[in-house]
Formats: sequence, structure tokens, C-alpha cells
Amino acid sequence: MFDINKYEFDQKHNCLEIGGEAMVFHCHHYMMNLQRTILDADYIESKLFLIGSAADSIYYQLTNLCQGLSIDESKEIAQDIYKTFGYGLIDISSMDENGIELQTTKSFFSKTWSLKYGNSKKPVDYYTTGFLAAAYAVIYNKNLKNIFAQQNACMACGDEKNTFLIREGECNFATYPKKHATVFKEVPKVSLNWEYEEVITNAFFGAHATMVGDKDGLIPAFRVYLVRTQSDYVNRLQFEFAKAMMEVAGEYGETLAGELLMEAGHACGFFTYGGIMNSPEWEGAVKPYLKNKEDWIRGLAAVVNTMGWGYHTAIELSESRAVFRNYNDFEDLSYMRMYGTNTRPIHWANSGGFKGLMQLVYNTDIVNGENIETEEGFRAMRRSKIGYKTKMTKGISCGDDYLEVEIYL
Repeated sequence: MFDINKYEFDQKHNCLEIGGEAMVFHCHHYMMNLQRTILDADYIESKLFLIGSAADSIYYQLTNLCQGLSIDESKEIAQDIYKTFGYGLIDISSMDENGIELQTTKSFFSKTWSLKYGNSKKPVDYYTTGFLAAAYAVIYNKNLKNIFAQQNACMACGDEKNTFLIREGECNFATYPKKHATVFKEVPKVSLNWEYEEVITNAFFGAHATMVGDKDGLIPAFRVYLVRTQSDYVNRLQFEFAKAMMEVAGEYGETLAGELLMEAGHACGFFTYGGIMNSPEWEGAVKPYLKNKEDWIRGLAAVVNTMGWGYHTAIELSESRAVFRNYNDFEDLSYMRMYGTNTRPIHWANSGGFKGLMQLVYNTDIVNGENIETEEGFRAMRRSKIGYKTKMTKGISCGDDYLEVEIYL
């Protein structure tokens, strides 16, 4: 019933919007690293926003997608987008006015958590918990503030299935005020100024229509598992984590949260970008145009400009120093949509990704064909004496025209 081909990629702003929600690709390494970073801070009540962030963005999206549909049609839409976006498989046909007790054996979060970290002591699929709460609220016209949502068993804990209980009751997750409309920053862009940019970008623009969930509801691509996730969901996780850390430890807590969140972005830069650069897609569509290491970075930017993160470009680029910009970056736009303006740059995922890209190209042998995107490869790179530093210089939520990050030795 749901057809992603009906939603056109916005090439002007480098984004894809579905049901009022901007959608971005992320890999399982980033998603798992981000969630584990949050969960490791066991002195904050992260469960509230781990579920609530998902419930909020999905409630908004499904409200738009299900408008005018019957209950059965709305259930179908919810199941379809869950699978299409790469989160696994759910069957909510038995959901009724009283809620649902759901079981599934196909879960992106449980599967990839186990792949990356092994067994967990507690259930890890907070996203699906929030998704089901939102679906129940939308389909049966209930207030999210009156929903109880809980995961009771998890394959990442060694259980045979994931099980969830969704019903009316005392709400056990965070809910948030209504969001603002997305406002793009309409300013002239400085391009990559590279003769092959358009060729490579055009080759990947159709990816959003082909990178969809397989028979298990997963998206294996670029040697990682991808999800197409709501930008507001993943960014609220970052923002609420930083807020919670600041409430616990003041300015130090906020600074620490920023460093930890940037490390999650760094992992994405290493694993996702490393996977792309070792993939058959890269070999066929990008590598023929690469003449030096700087071209590898330009080629990667041309590819990721199709993933919904805004428009990436390099103002300066050398082994010792680079200045990256992102026009209409997904972090700033989400922050302004949910919280308004800010006093300092907040682009941790972007900055971590840029830093990871520099280390990947200049501090490994990937350009010569070495496959390095392993956990040990990541640790080896992080132990290297050649370490790049990051300086966030501009951010749209601070009033600037674009995000800008300096990476230097």
C-alpha cells in the first residue's frame, strides 16, 4: 500500500520528506553507538526519551499518512513504512481499541545490537516501542499522553522473540509540544567545484527508491545495515541526551555529551563511509573518477548528498586541514523545528562524520583497497598518534547561513 516512489527527493535542499517528516539514512553502527552512549549514562532516565522521541516523530508522520483512511488501511500503512524504512517486520492486524500484545522475530535494533555488542541485559528496541505506541494512538484516535508502551522480551537478550505490550494507561515515556514547520535556509551554495560531482550525485539520486526493506524488513547496503529514519527522531535523541546530561552536571555534562555524541558520528564516518568506499557501487560509479585522496572525499560528499542530510561541500581540503560546510543540514533544521534557536553549534553527527572521513582517507590505506571497516580497524584508528581535531565554527540554529566545521591536525 505504501509506495516510496511517490515521494520525490528534494534536490534543491538535499532532503526527502514523507508525511511531514524529513527522512535520513543512518547505518547500524551509528544507531547502535548512539543508543549505547545514551544507555551507558545510567544515571539519567533515558528510557523516557528513547521511546518518546520515536513516538513523537512517528505520531506526526502517521497522522499525515493515515488521514482519511480506514482502520485496516492505516494498519497496513504503518506496517509497510516500518518494513520499507528497514526496521524489520511487524503485524498489527490484531490491534484493537484495547491495544496489542505483539511478537516479532525481525528487528533491526535487536539484530544489529547483537552483531555489534553481543547480548544485552535489557531490551533494546525502544524505537519499535515508540512506533507501536504512535500507531495505536493514531489508528484509534487516542492521546499519546494516555498510552503505556513496553518491550517485555528481546532477541538481543537471548529471547526467541521481541514482545511488546501497548495499551491505554499511565504514560511511561516523554511527550513533546507541537513542532514548528521546517524552514530551509535559502542562501547561495558554494559547490564542491569538482567536474565529476553531478555525474556521481545523479547516479545515486534514485537510491531512495531502491534502498528499501527486504523480505526481513532490513536494508543491507554498503556492507552495513541501513535504516531510513525520521530526522527528528534521531536528532531529538541527541538533544534530549545533552539536555539530561546538563541537568545532571551543568556545563561539564553538556560538554561531555557533545564529545560522546561526536564519537557516535565518528563511528558513522568510519563504518558507513568505509563501507561505501569498499562497496561494488563505489567501485563502479565513483572510483573511475578518483585521481587523488582529495577526490575520494569529494566523491563521498557527492554520494552522501543524496541521503537527506543536506548539501555537503569542502571549502578547503588538504591532509592537514579541511573546512566543510553543510547547507540545510539535518541536525540544525531539526533543532529549530523542535526547540527554536540556539546559542552554539550543535552538529555532533555532522562534525563526527567529517572527522571520521578525514581519518579514514588520510590515516588508513582504504584508497589502496584495504578493507578496514571492522571494530578492530576502528579501535586501531582511534589509537593512532595521528589524530584530527574538530572545531565547530558556524550553525544555522545560531543564526548562520550554514553549518561549518574545521578539521585539522
